[in-house]
This record gives sequence, structure tokens and C-alpha cells, in this order.
Amino acid sequence: MKKNLFKAYDIRSKRTNFDAETSAGLCHAIAYYMLHDVKTHSIVLARDARLGGDELMQTALDIFVQSGLTVYLEPNPIGSCQFYFSCMQHPTSGGVMITASHNPGSYLGMKIVASNVESVSLASGPEGGLAKIEFYYDKPLLANNRKGGSVIPLNSLDQFIDYSMRLAGVSSDSLKGLPVVCDFLHGSYGLAVSRALTQCGVEGTYRHLIPNGDFPVGDPNPGIDSSMESTVAYLAESQKELCFAYDGDGDRMDLLYKGSQLAPAFVMGIISNELKTMFAPYFVSDEKTFDPTFLFDIKAAPPLLLKSVMQGKKISLIRNGHSYIKSTLLKGREEQLLAAVEESAHYYLQMPQRVGDWNSPLFSTENTLFYTLLVLKAYMQDPTRFDEAKRLQDSSWRAREWSMMIKEEGRRNALQLQVEELLFRMGSTKVTENEQGESLGASLYRFNLPAQYDAKAKLKTPWFQVFQRVSQSEDALVRWEVIASDERIGQRVYDEIVKVQQSYR
Repeated sequence: MKKNLFKAYDIRSKRTNFDAETSAGLCHAIAYYMLHDVKTHSIVLARDARLGGDELMQTALDIFVQSGLTVYLEPNPIGSCQFYFSCMQHPTSGGVMITASHNPGSYLGMKIVASNVESVSLASGPEGGLAKIEFYYDKPLLANNRKGGSVIPLNSLDQFIDYSMRLAGVSSDSLKGLPVVCDFLHGSYGLAVSRALTQCGVEGTYRHLIPNGDFPVGDPNPGIDSSMESTVAYLAESQKELCFAYDGDGDRMDLLYKGSQLAPAFVMGIISNELKTMFAPYFVSDEKTFDPTFLFDIKAAPPLLLKSVMQGKKISLIRNGHSYIKSTLLKGREEQLLAAVEESAHYYLQMPQRVGDWNSPLFSTENTLFYTLLVLKAYMQDPTRFDEAKRLQDSSWRAREWSMMIKEEGRRNALQLQVEELLFRMGSTKVTENEQGESLGASLYRFNLPAQYDAKAKLKTPWFQVFQRVSQSEDALVRWEVIASDERIGQRVYDEIVKVQQSYR
């Protein structure tokens, strides 16, 4: 039985579904995919601190070696961004990261990449991506027995820290005395971040640092209020301004500034000029100048998008989805698509394999340690930018994304249609594509907002925007978010949506 293992972007399910037979079948299918579709004879294998990850890793290691693959093994728990770094250093290899990201501790899973750190999902990856692996998984006739398999143990932590510091342009003690709080929610990313910040001279307070797959303070998701409750209380008592919170595998970086979240789009707005300056040498040639485009989540606040345009930055909206965004960056490299941000606190970038080598190959991937260091560097240089961003953010009202599980597809569709009809009655228009005609993978319902963000656009008041979609990574979830010009209209829209939802509970 597949036991609902294959999701849109990865393999993920309850840990109890990864019994010995299922785990072996998955690993055989992945090995066969790497050999026959990715056409590689090597693979990077890593895991985070989740319960059951060690057993699944041992199964994967045995089967990959048995299949004739050279396995670059990170045996100790690490974060996904360190895994991607290891894959960048072995670009002809595939990769498997054993993790379930921000999900509860009862979950287990795998993130998979092909050579050149290309995401393998249901919509990306060689020869059909995850769909091809699922096809192989359904075939019990696979028997991968080949000679030549071997294990090469890795310990990339020092390299990863050095790379991230040099790329961000921070040196030892360059952030000396800066007070910073980090909450790792007992995930696997604490060692990398705490060591890097200590080396930079930060006065760090590291909360829930010890990896613990039971996740005793709550799900390893900084977007859940209950998981962050104790750290938010600590920030209120200590009056410390900067706090970074990471999910279970460290590829989400939430920034709390002066006690509350500074939304990721605003963080990207603060550091976009630094990114443009530091990455120009990787793109500029005798024939080209550098005028990069930044990709923003469709839920990004309209005031921030308009301000970015007025500052002369090129921006575009992009649909949610890790694999989709990375693939878009990869395909858009010639068009100078540089970076992207999701409001779920994922940050993406065209990462060079070697810092300072302008001919170094680029990889469309994630590195939250780099982004953490770059944000701290920007704060040291000019903290007033953070206050300006907070004021702009606070000029509008927001109900952060929430969801509702409805297992029956018909009822899910009926609920979305009823919410849509409500928003139409309130005067909104529906948007499902960006300016380039690409699907946003969701519906935006916009009232009194400009049709597109350009130099002619202006904000009228009152305005609101509602985001609605079915989750691609979680089973049977419908998601919403509301942002508005003020609390009165925002709360009214939110309350009306909740009224509709209540009849479906």
C-alpha cells in the first residue's frame, strides 16, 4: 500500500506508515530513478532530527549502496539548507533529505533533488519527477543489485558556515555585541546557526536548541502561535528587538522584530538592494547590465509591492510551492530572476557554488543561514530601515494564513465557491494569473486595488485582498489569508469568511 506517501513537493506521511517494507520499496524506487532517469551514480544522503529518521536513513544507505550508488553521507542530523549546500558541492549527484519539515513529530518523509540541486516533485524533475518514483514504487519487480556502491562520509558544517558567512559578507566578530534571540523549536538547525552567530560575535540567546524529535514545545512550525508562545513571552520581558525562528529542518526563517513578525516580503524589501549589489558580478557581462527581478508571494502586502516599484525595483508575483519557485528561478536565470520569497518564511536565491568566483555555476535553492546573516548585517548598518518596514507593515491590517480541513472534495469545492460568492458581493474581483499570464495556483479576491503594480499604480482606501487555495502539501486543507487597509474592513471580511466556514465544520 502507498499509504498516501506522495505529496505535491515531497514524500511525507505519518511515521507509522514507514514500516520496513514501505521504506525499502521507496528506497529501491528512488535508487532506480537516480540510475535510470537522473542518470547519476552518486547521491547525497542526509537527515534531520526526526524520530525514525535514523532507521529510514540506514535502510536508504543499505539499498543505495546495494544498487551501485556512491553515497555521500551526512550521518548526523542537519538542516535542509546544509543538505542543499552539500548537493551544490556534488552537482552531478542526486540527493535525499529525510525530513518532514514543519509537520508534527508524528510525521516522516523525504525531500528529493536531482543533479544540479533540481527539485524533484510531481511537477518538476527529470522524466516526471515524483510521479516516476511513484510509478517505480508500484512495481514490485525492481531489484537493484549492482557492484560499485560505496559510502563517503561527510561533515560539511564548517564549510557550510564559512560559505554562508563569506557570501553574506560578514567576518568573525563583525556583528560583535549585537543581541539576537533564536528559537529552533528543538529542530536540527540550531548547531549551524548558533556556531555561525557566535563566530560573528553575536550575543546570542538560543532557545530550544537541543534537537528533540518529540518537539516538546509544539510542532516545529514558527507560524503556530502555541509553538512560539514561550519565546514571544520572553521577548516581551527581555525587550530584545531581533528574534529568528526556524522550523524543524531550518528552511523557514521567521523574523520577529520588536516582539512581532516582520512579514517575509518586508524582510526581502529591506535586503533586496544588498542582494542586487553582491550578485551583480555573477550576472553582468560586456553585453549585459544587471537589473534583477524579485519574485514575491501572491499574499505579499500591496503597500510593500507598490513601494518596491516606486523604488525602481523589478518585481513579479509568483504562486506558492517550493519546487515551482525553484524551477522558475532556474528557467529564468537568463532573464535575471534573482531571488524569491514566500510568506511562509521561505527565501530562495541563485546560489553560487563558490563565493567570489564570478564563473561559478549557480543553483536555485535555499540558505536561511545566509539570509539570517545578511539581515543582521543590514541591521548593524542601518536599523532605521527595520522601523520603516514595520511602520509600512503596520499601516495595513492582516489576518495571517489559517486553514480548515475538509476531506470530501465536493464539500471543499462548495465552501470555496460560497466564499467566492461572498467576496463578489462585497465588490471584489478575482485574479488567478500574474502579469505574465502564469497561474498563481490560487485565487486572489481584490477590492479597490490596482490591476497591476507599476509606476502608475496607487492605493485607494479602503481596500482588501483575500487569498484562497487548496493546499498542495497537506491533505484536504483549504487556506485563507486576509489583508486590508484598516482593521475595520479587514475584520469584517475575516468575520464573514469565518461565518461561512462554520457551516462546514
